[in-house]
Amino acid sequence: MDQTLLIVGGYGTFGGRLVELLEGEKDLTLIVSGRSSHKAEAFCDGRGETKAKLVAACFDRNGDLSKQISSLKPDTIIDASGPFQDRGGPRNSDSMLSSHIRP
Repeated sequence: MDQTLLIVGGYGTFGGRLVELLEGEKDLTLIVSGRSSHKAEAFCDGRGETKAKLVAACFDRNGDLSKQISSLKPDTIIDASGPFQDRGGPRNSDSMLSSHIRP
């Protein structure tokens, strides 16, 4: 059964490591996302041949999360964007991201 996993911050240090660990799994689509579609594309292109399908996407956790998640249609979301993206305190979008995870 194919599964689609959205990794927010997927080309960063932590997210990139997750991609590296999962890219050998067949029947898996990894949406490698972050604020820069160019960086996501470059990261995916640099991975070479993988069993998992890598898809680059732009995702801004300060944007319209419902719209972004609806357009990407992930089965599962991992937020690997790190705690330093919003220096204004706790991120309000955490509960919104988790509410979009399908059982």
